[in-house]
Amino acid sequence: MLQIPDFLEELTRSRLGVLIDDLGSSRAALVAPAQEISAELVNRALALSGGLTFVALSQERAAALMLPEMSRPEPSAAPNAREGDSLKMLSSVEAREGITTGISASDRAATLRILGAKMPHPRDLVKPGHIFPVEARTGGVLVKAAIPEGALDLVSLAGFSDAALFIDLLGASGELLSSEEAARFASDHGIAAAALSELISYRLHREPLVTRTAEATIPSQIAGELRGITYRSAIHDVEHIALVKGDVSHGGPVLVRVQAENTLSDVFGGGSRSSRAQLQASLRAIAERGSGVLLYLRRPHIEETNGERHSVQTPAQRANQARMMREYGVGAQILRDLGITQIEVLSSSSKSLSGLASFGLTIVSQQPIPGVDLSEGHIV
Repeated sequence: MLQIPDFLEELTRSRLGVLIDDLGSSRAALVAPAQEISAELVNRALALSGGLTFVALSQERAAALMLPEMSRPEPSAAPNAREGDSLKMLSSVEAREGITTGISASDRAATLRILGAKMPHPRDLVKPGHIFPVEARTGGVLVKAAIPEGALDLVSLAGFSDAALFIDLLGASGELLSSEEAARFASDHGIAAAALSELISYRLHREPLVTRTAEATIPSQIAGELRGITYRSAIHDVEHIALVKGDVSHGGPVLVRVQAENTLSDVFGGGSRSSRAQLQASLRAIAERGSGVLLYLRRPHIEETNGERHSVQTPAQRANQARMMREYGVGAQILRDLGITQIEVLSSSSKSLSGLASFGLTIVSQQPIPGVDLSEGHIV
């Protein structure tokens, strides 16, 4: 599979690519910009894929085209529904003029071109039809790691309008191709392929994710006087808190604890008992050092990858990786804003910390949180 810059270059040239979900659903799709799409490309995509012609649209474009949400059963109640199916299907559409049955490649291309036009014109469409629009989540793969969001991100990054054709890749038996099968398919047919995890990483590394919003002095019984700085996340509408002790912008290693919010335990002492103990022990360690940062990352009420809550076990383990990558990206950008480039990580976890290093932070060392036997809770 290609790195994202190479994939975008090839997508701009050939206008066709394969996006592979390597994080959870083991699903892959052909992806193409709807803008100015040709009948020849549609014909090739249909011949190769065997799936339905979906089009991922931004929320703004879906509204401009006046497309209502399709009435359908909830995924969990639908026959043969797969866990994680959560497409926001809009009313199917057809071009109003210049087509016959709507089924041919040229007819579908005509409808796709209307959906992908630089200036959307809702009067050029009729309902229902043979093209199935899907409204993608605002924020793309940084909010929801799924094929529609990934397809829309890719065509937008390549410079096309915010409308992306995506068609599931099916095998000879009619079943979805696995990630491995999709990679071989792309290679056999000379089509550029990209992984969803790579797309998430690409965006995390290149886009500003946090904005400093407020700062105040906070007295603390455990660590003395702290500087509290809040950051608003561009990924989710939440604010994160950095508790800073002493001078941390000296260029040398800084003691850092990054911890995800666990309100029940951290505030009221219920739930995971170790979470509160981690917070308090980390603040004591920072106070004894005389400087350091405790970074408290808040989470949205529901962590989503493919629209579902996931555990950290396989097969959801890869989906959990997408969430971890987002937390790494947010945390790393906050630390960089504080002037920190080298960190000594406070963590008793055995989890790999390579994710932080990839965001331009040098991990000098990792040391366990003093006095706490950690066997549960989310830690970095």
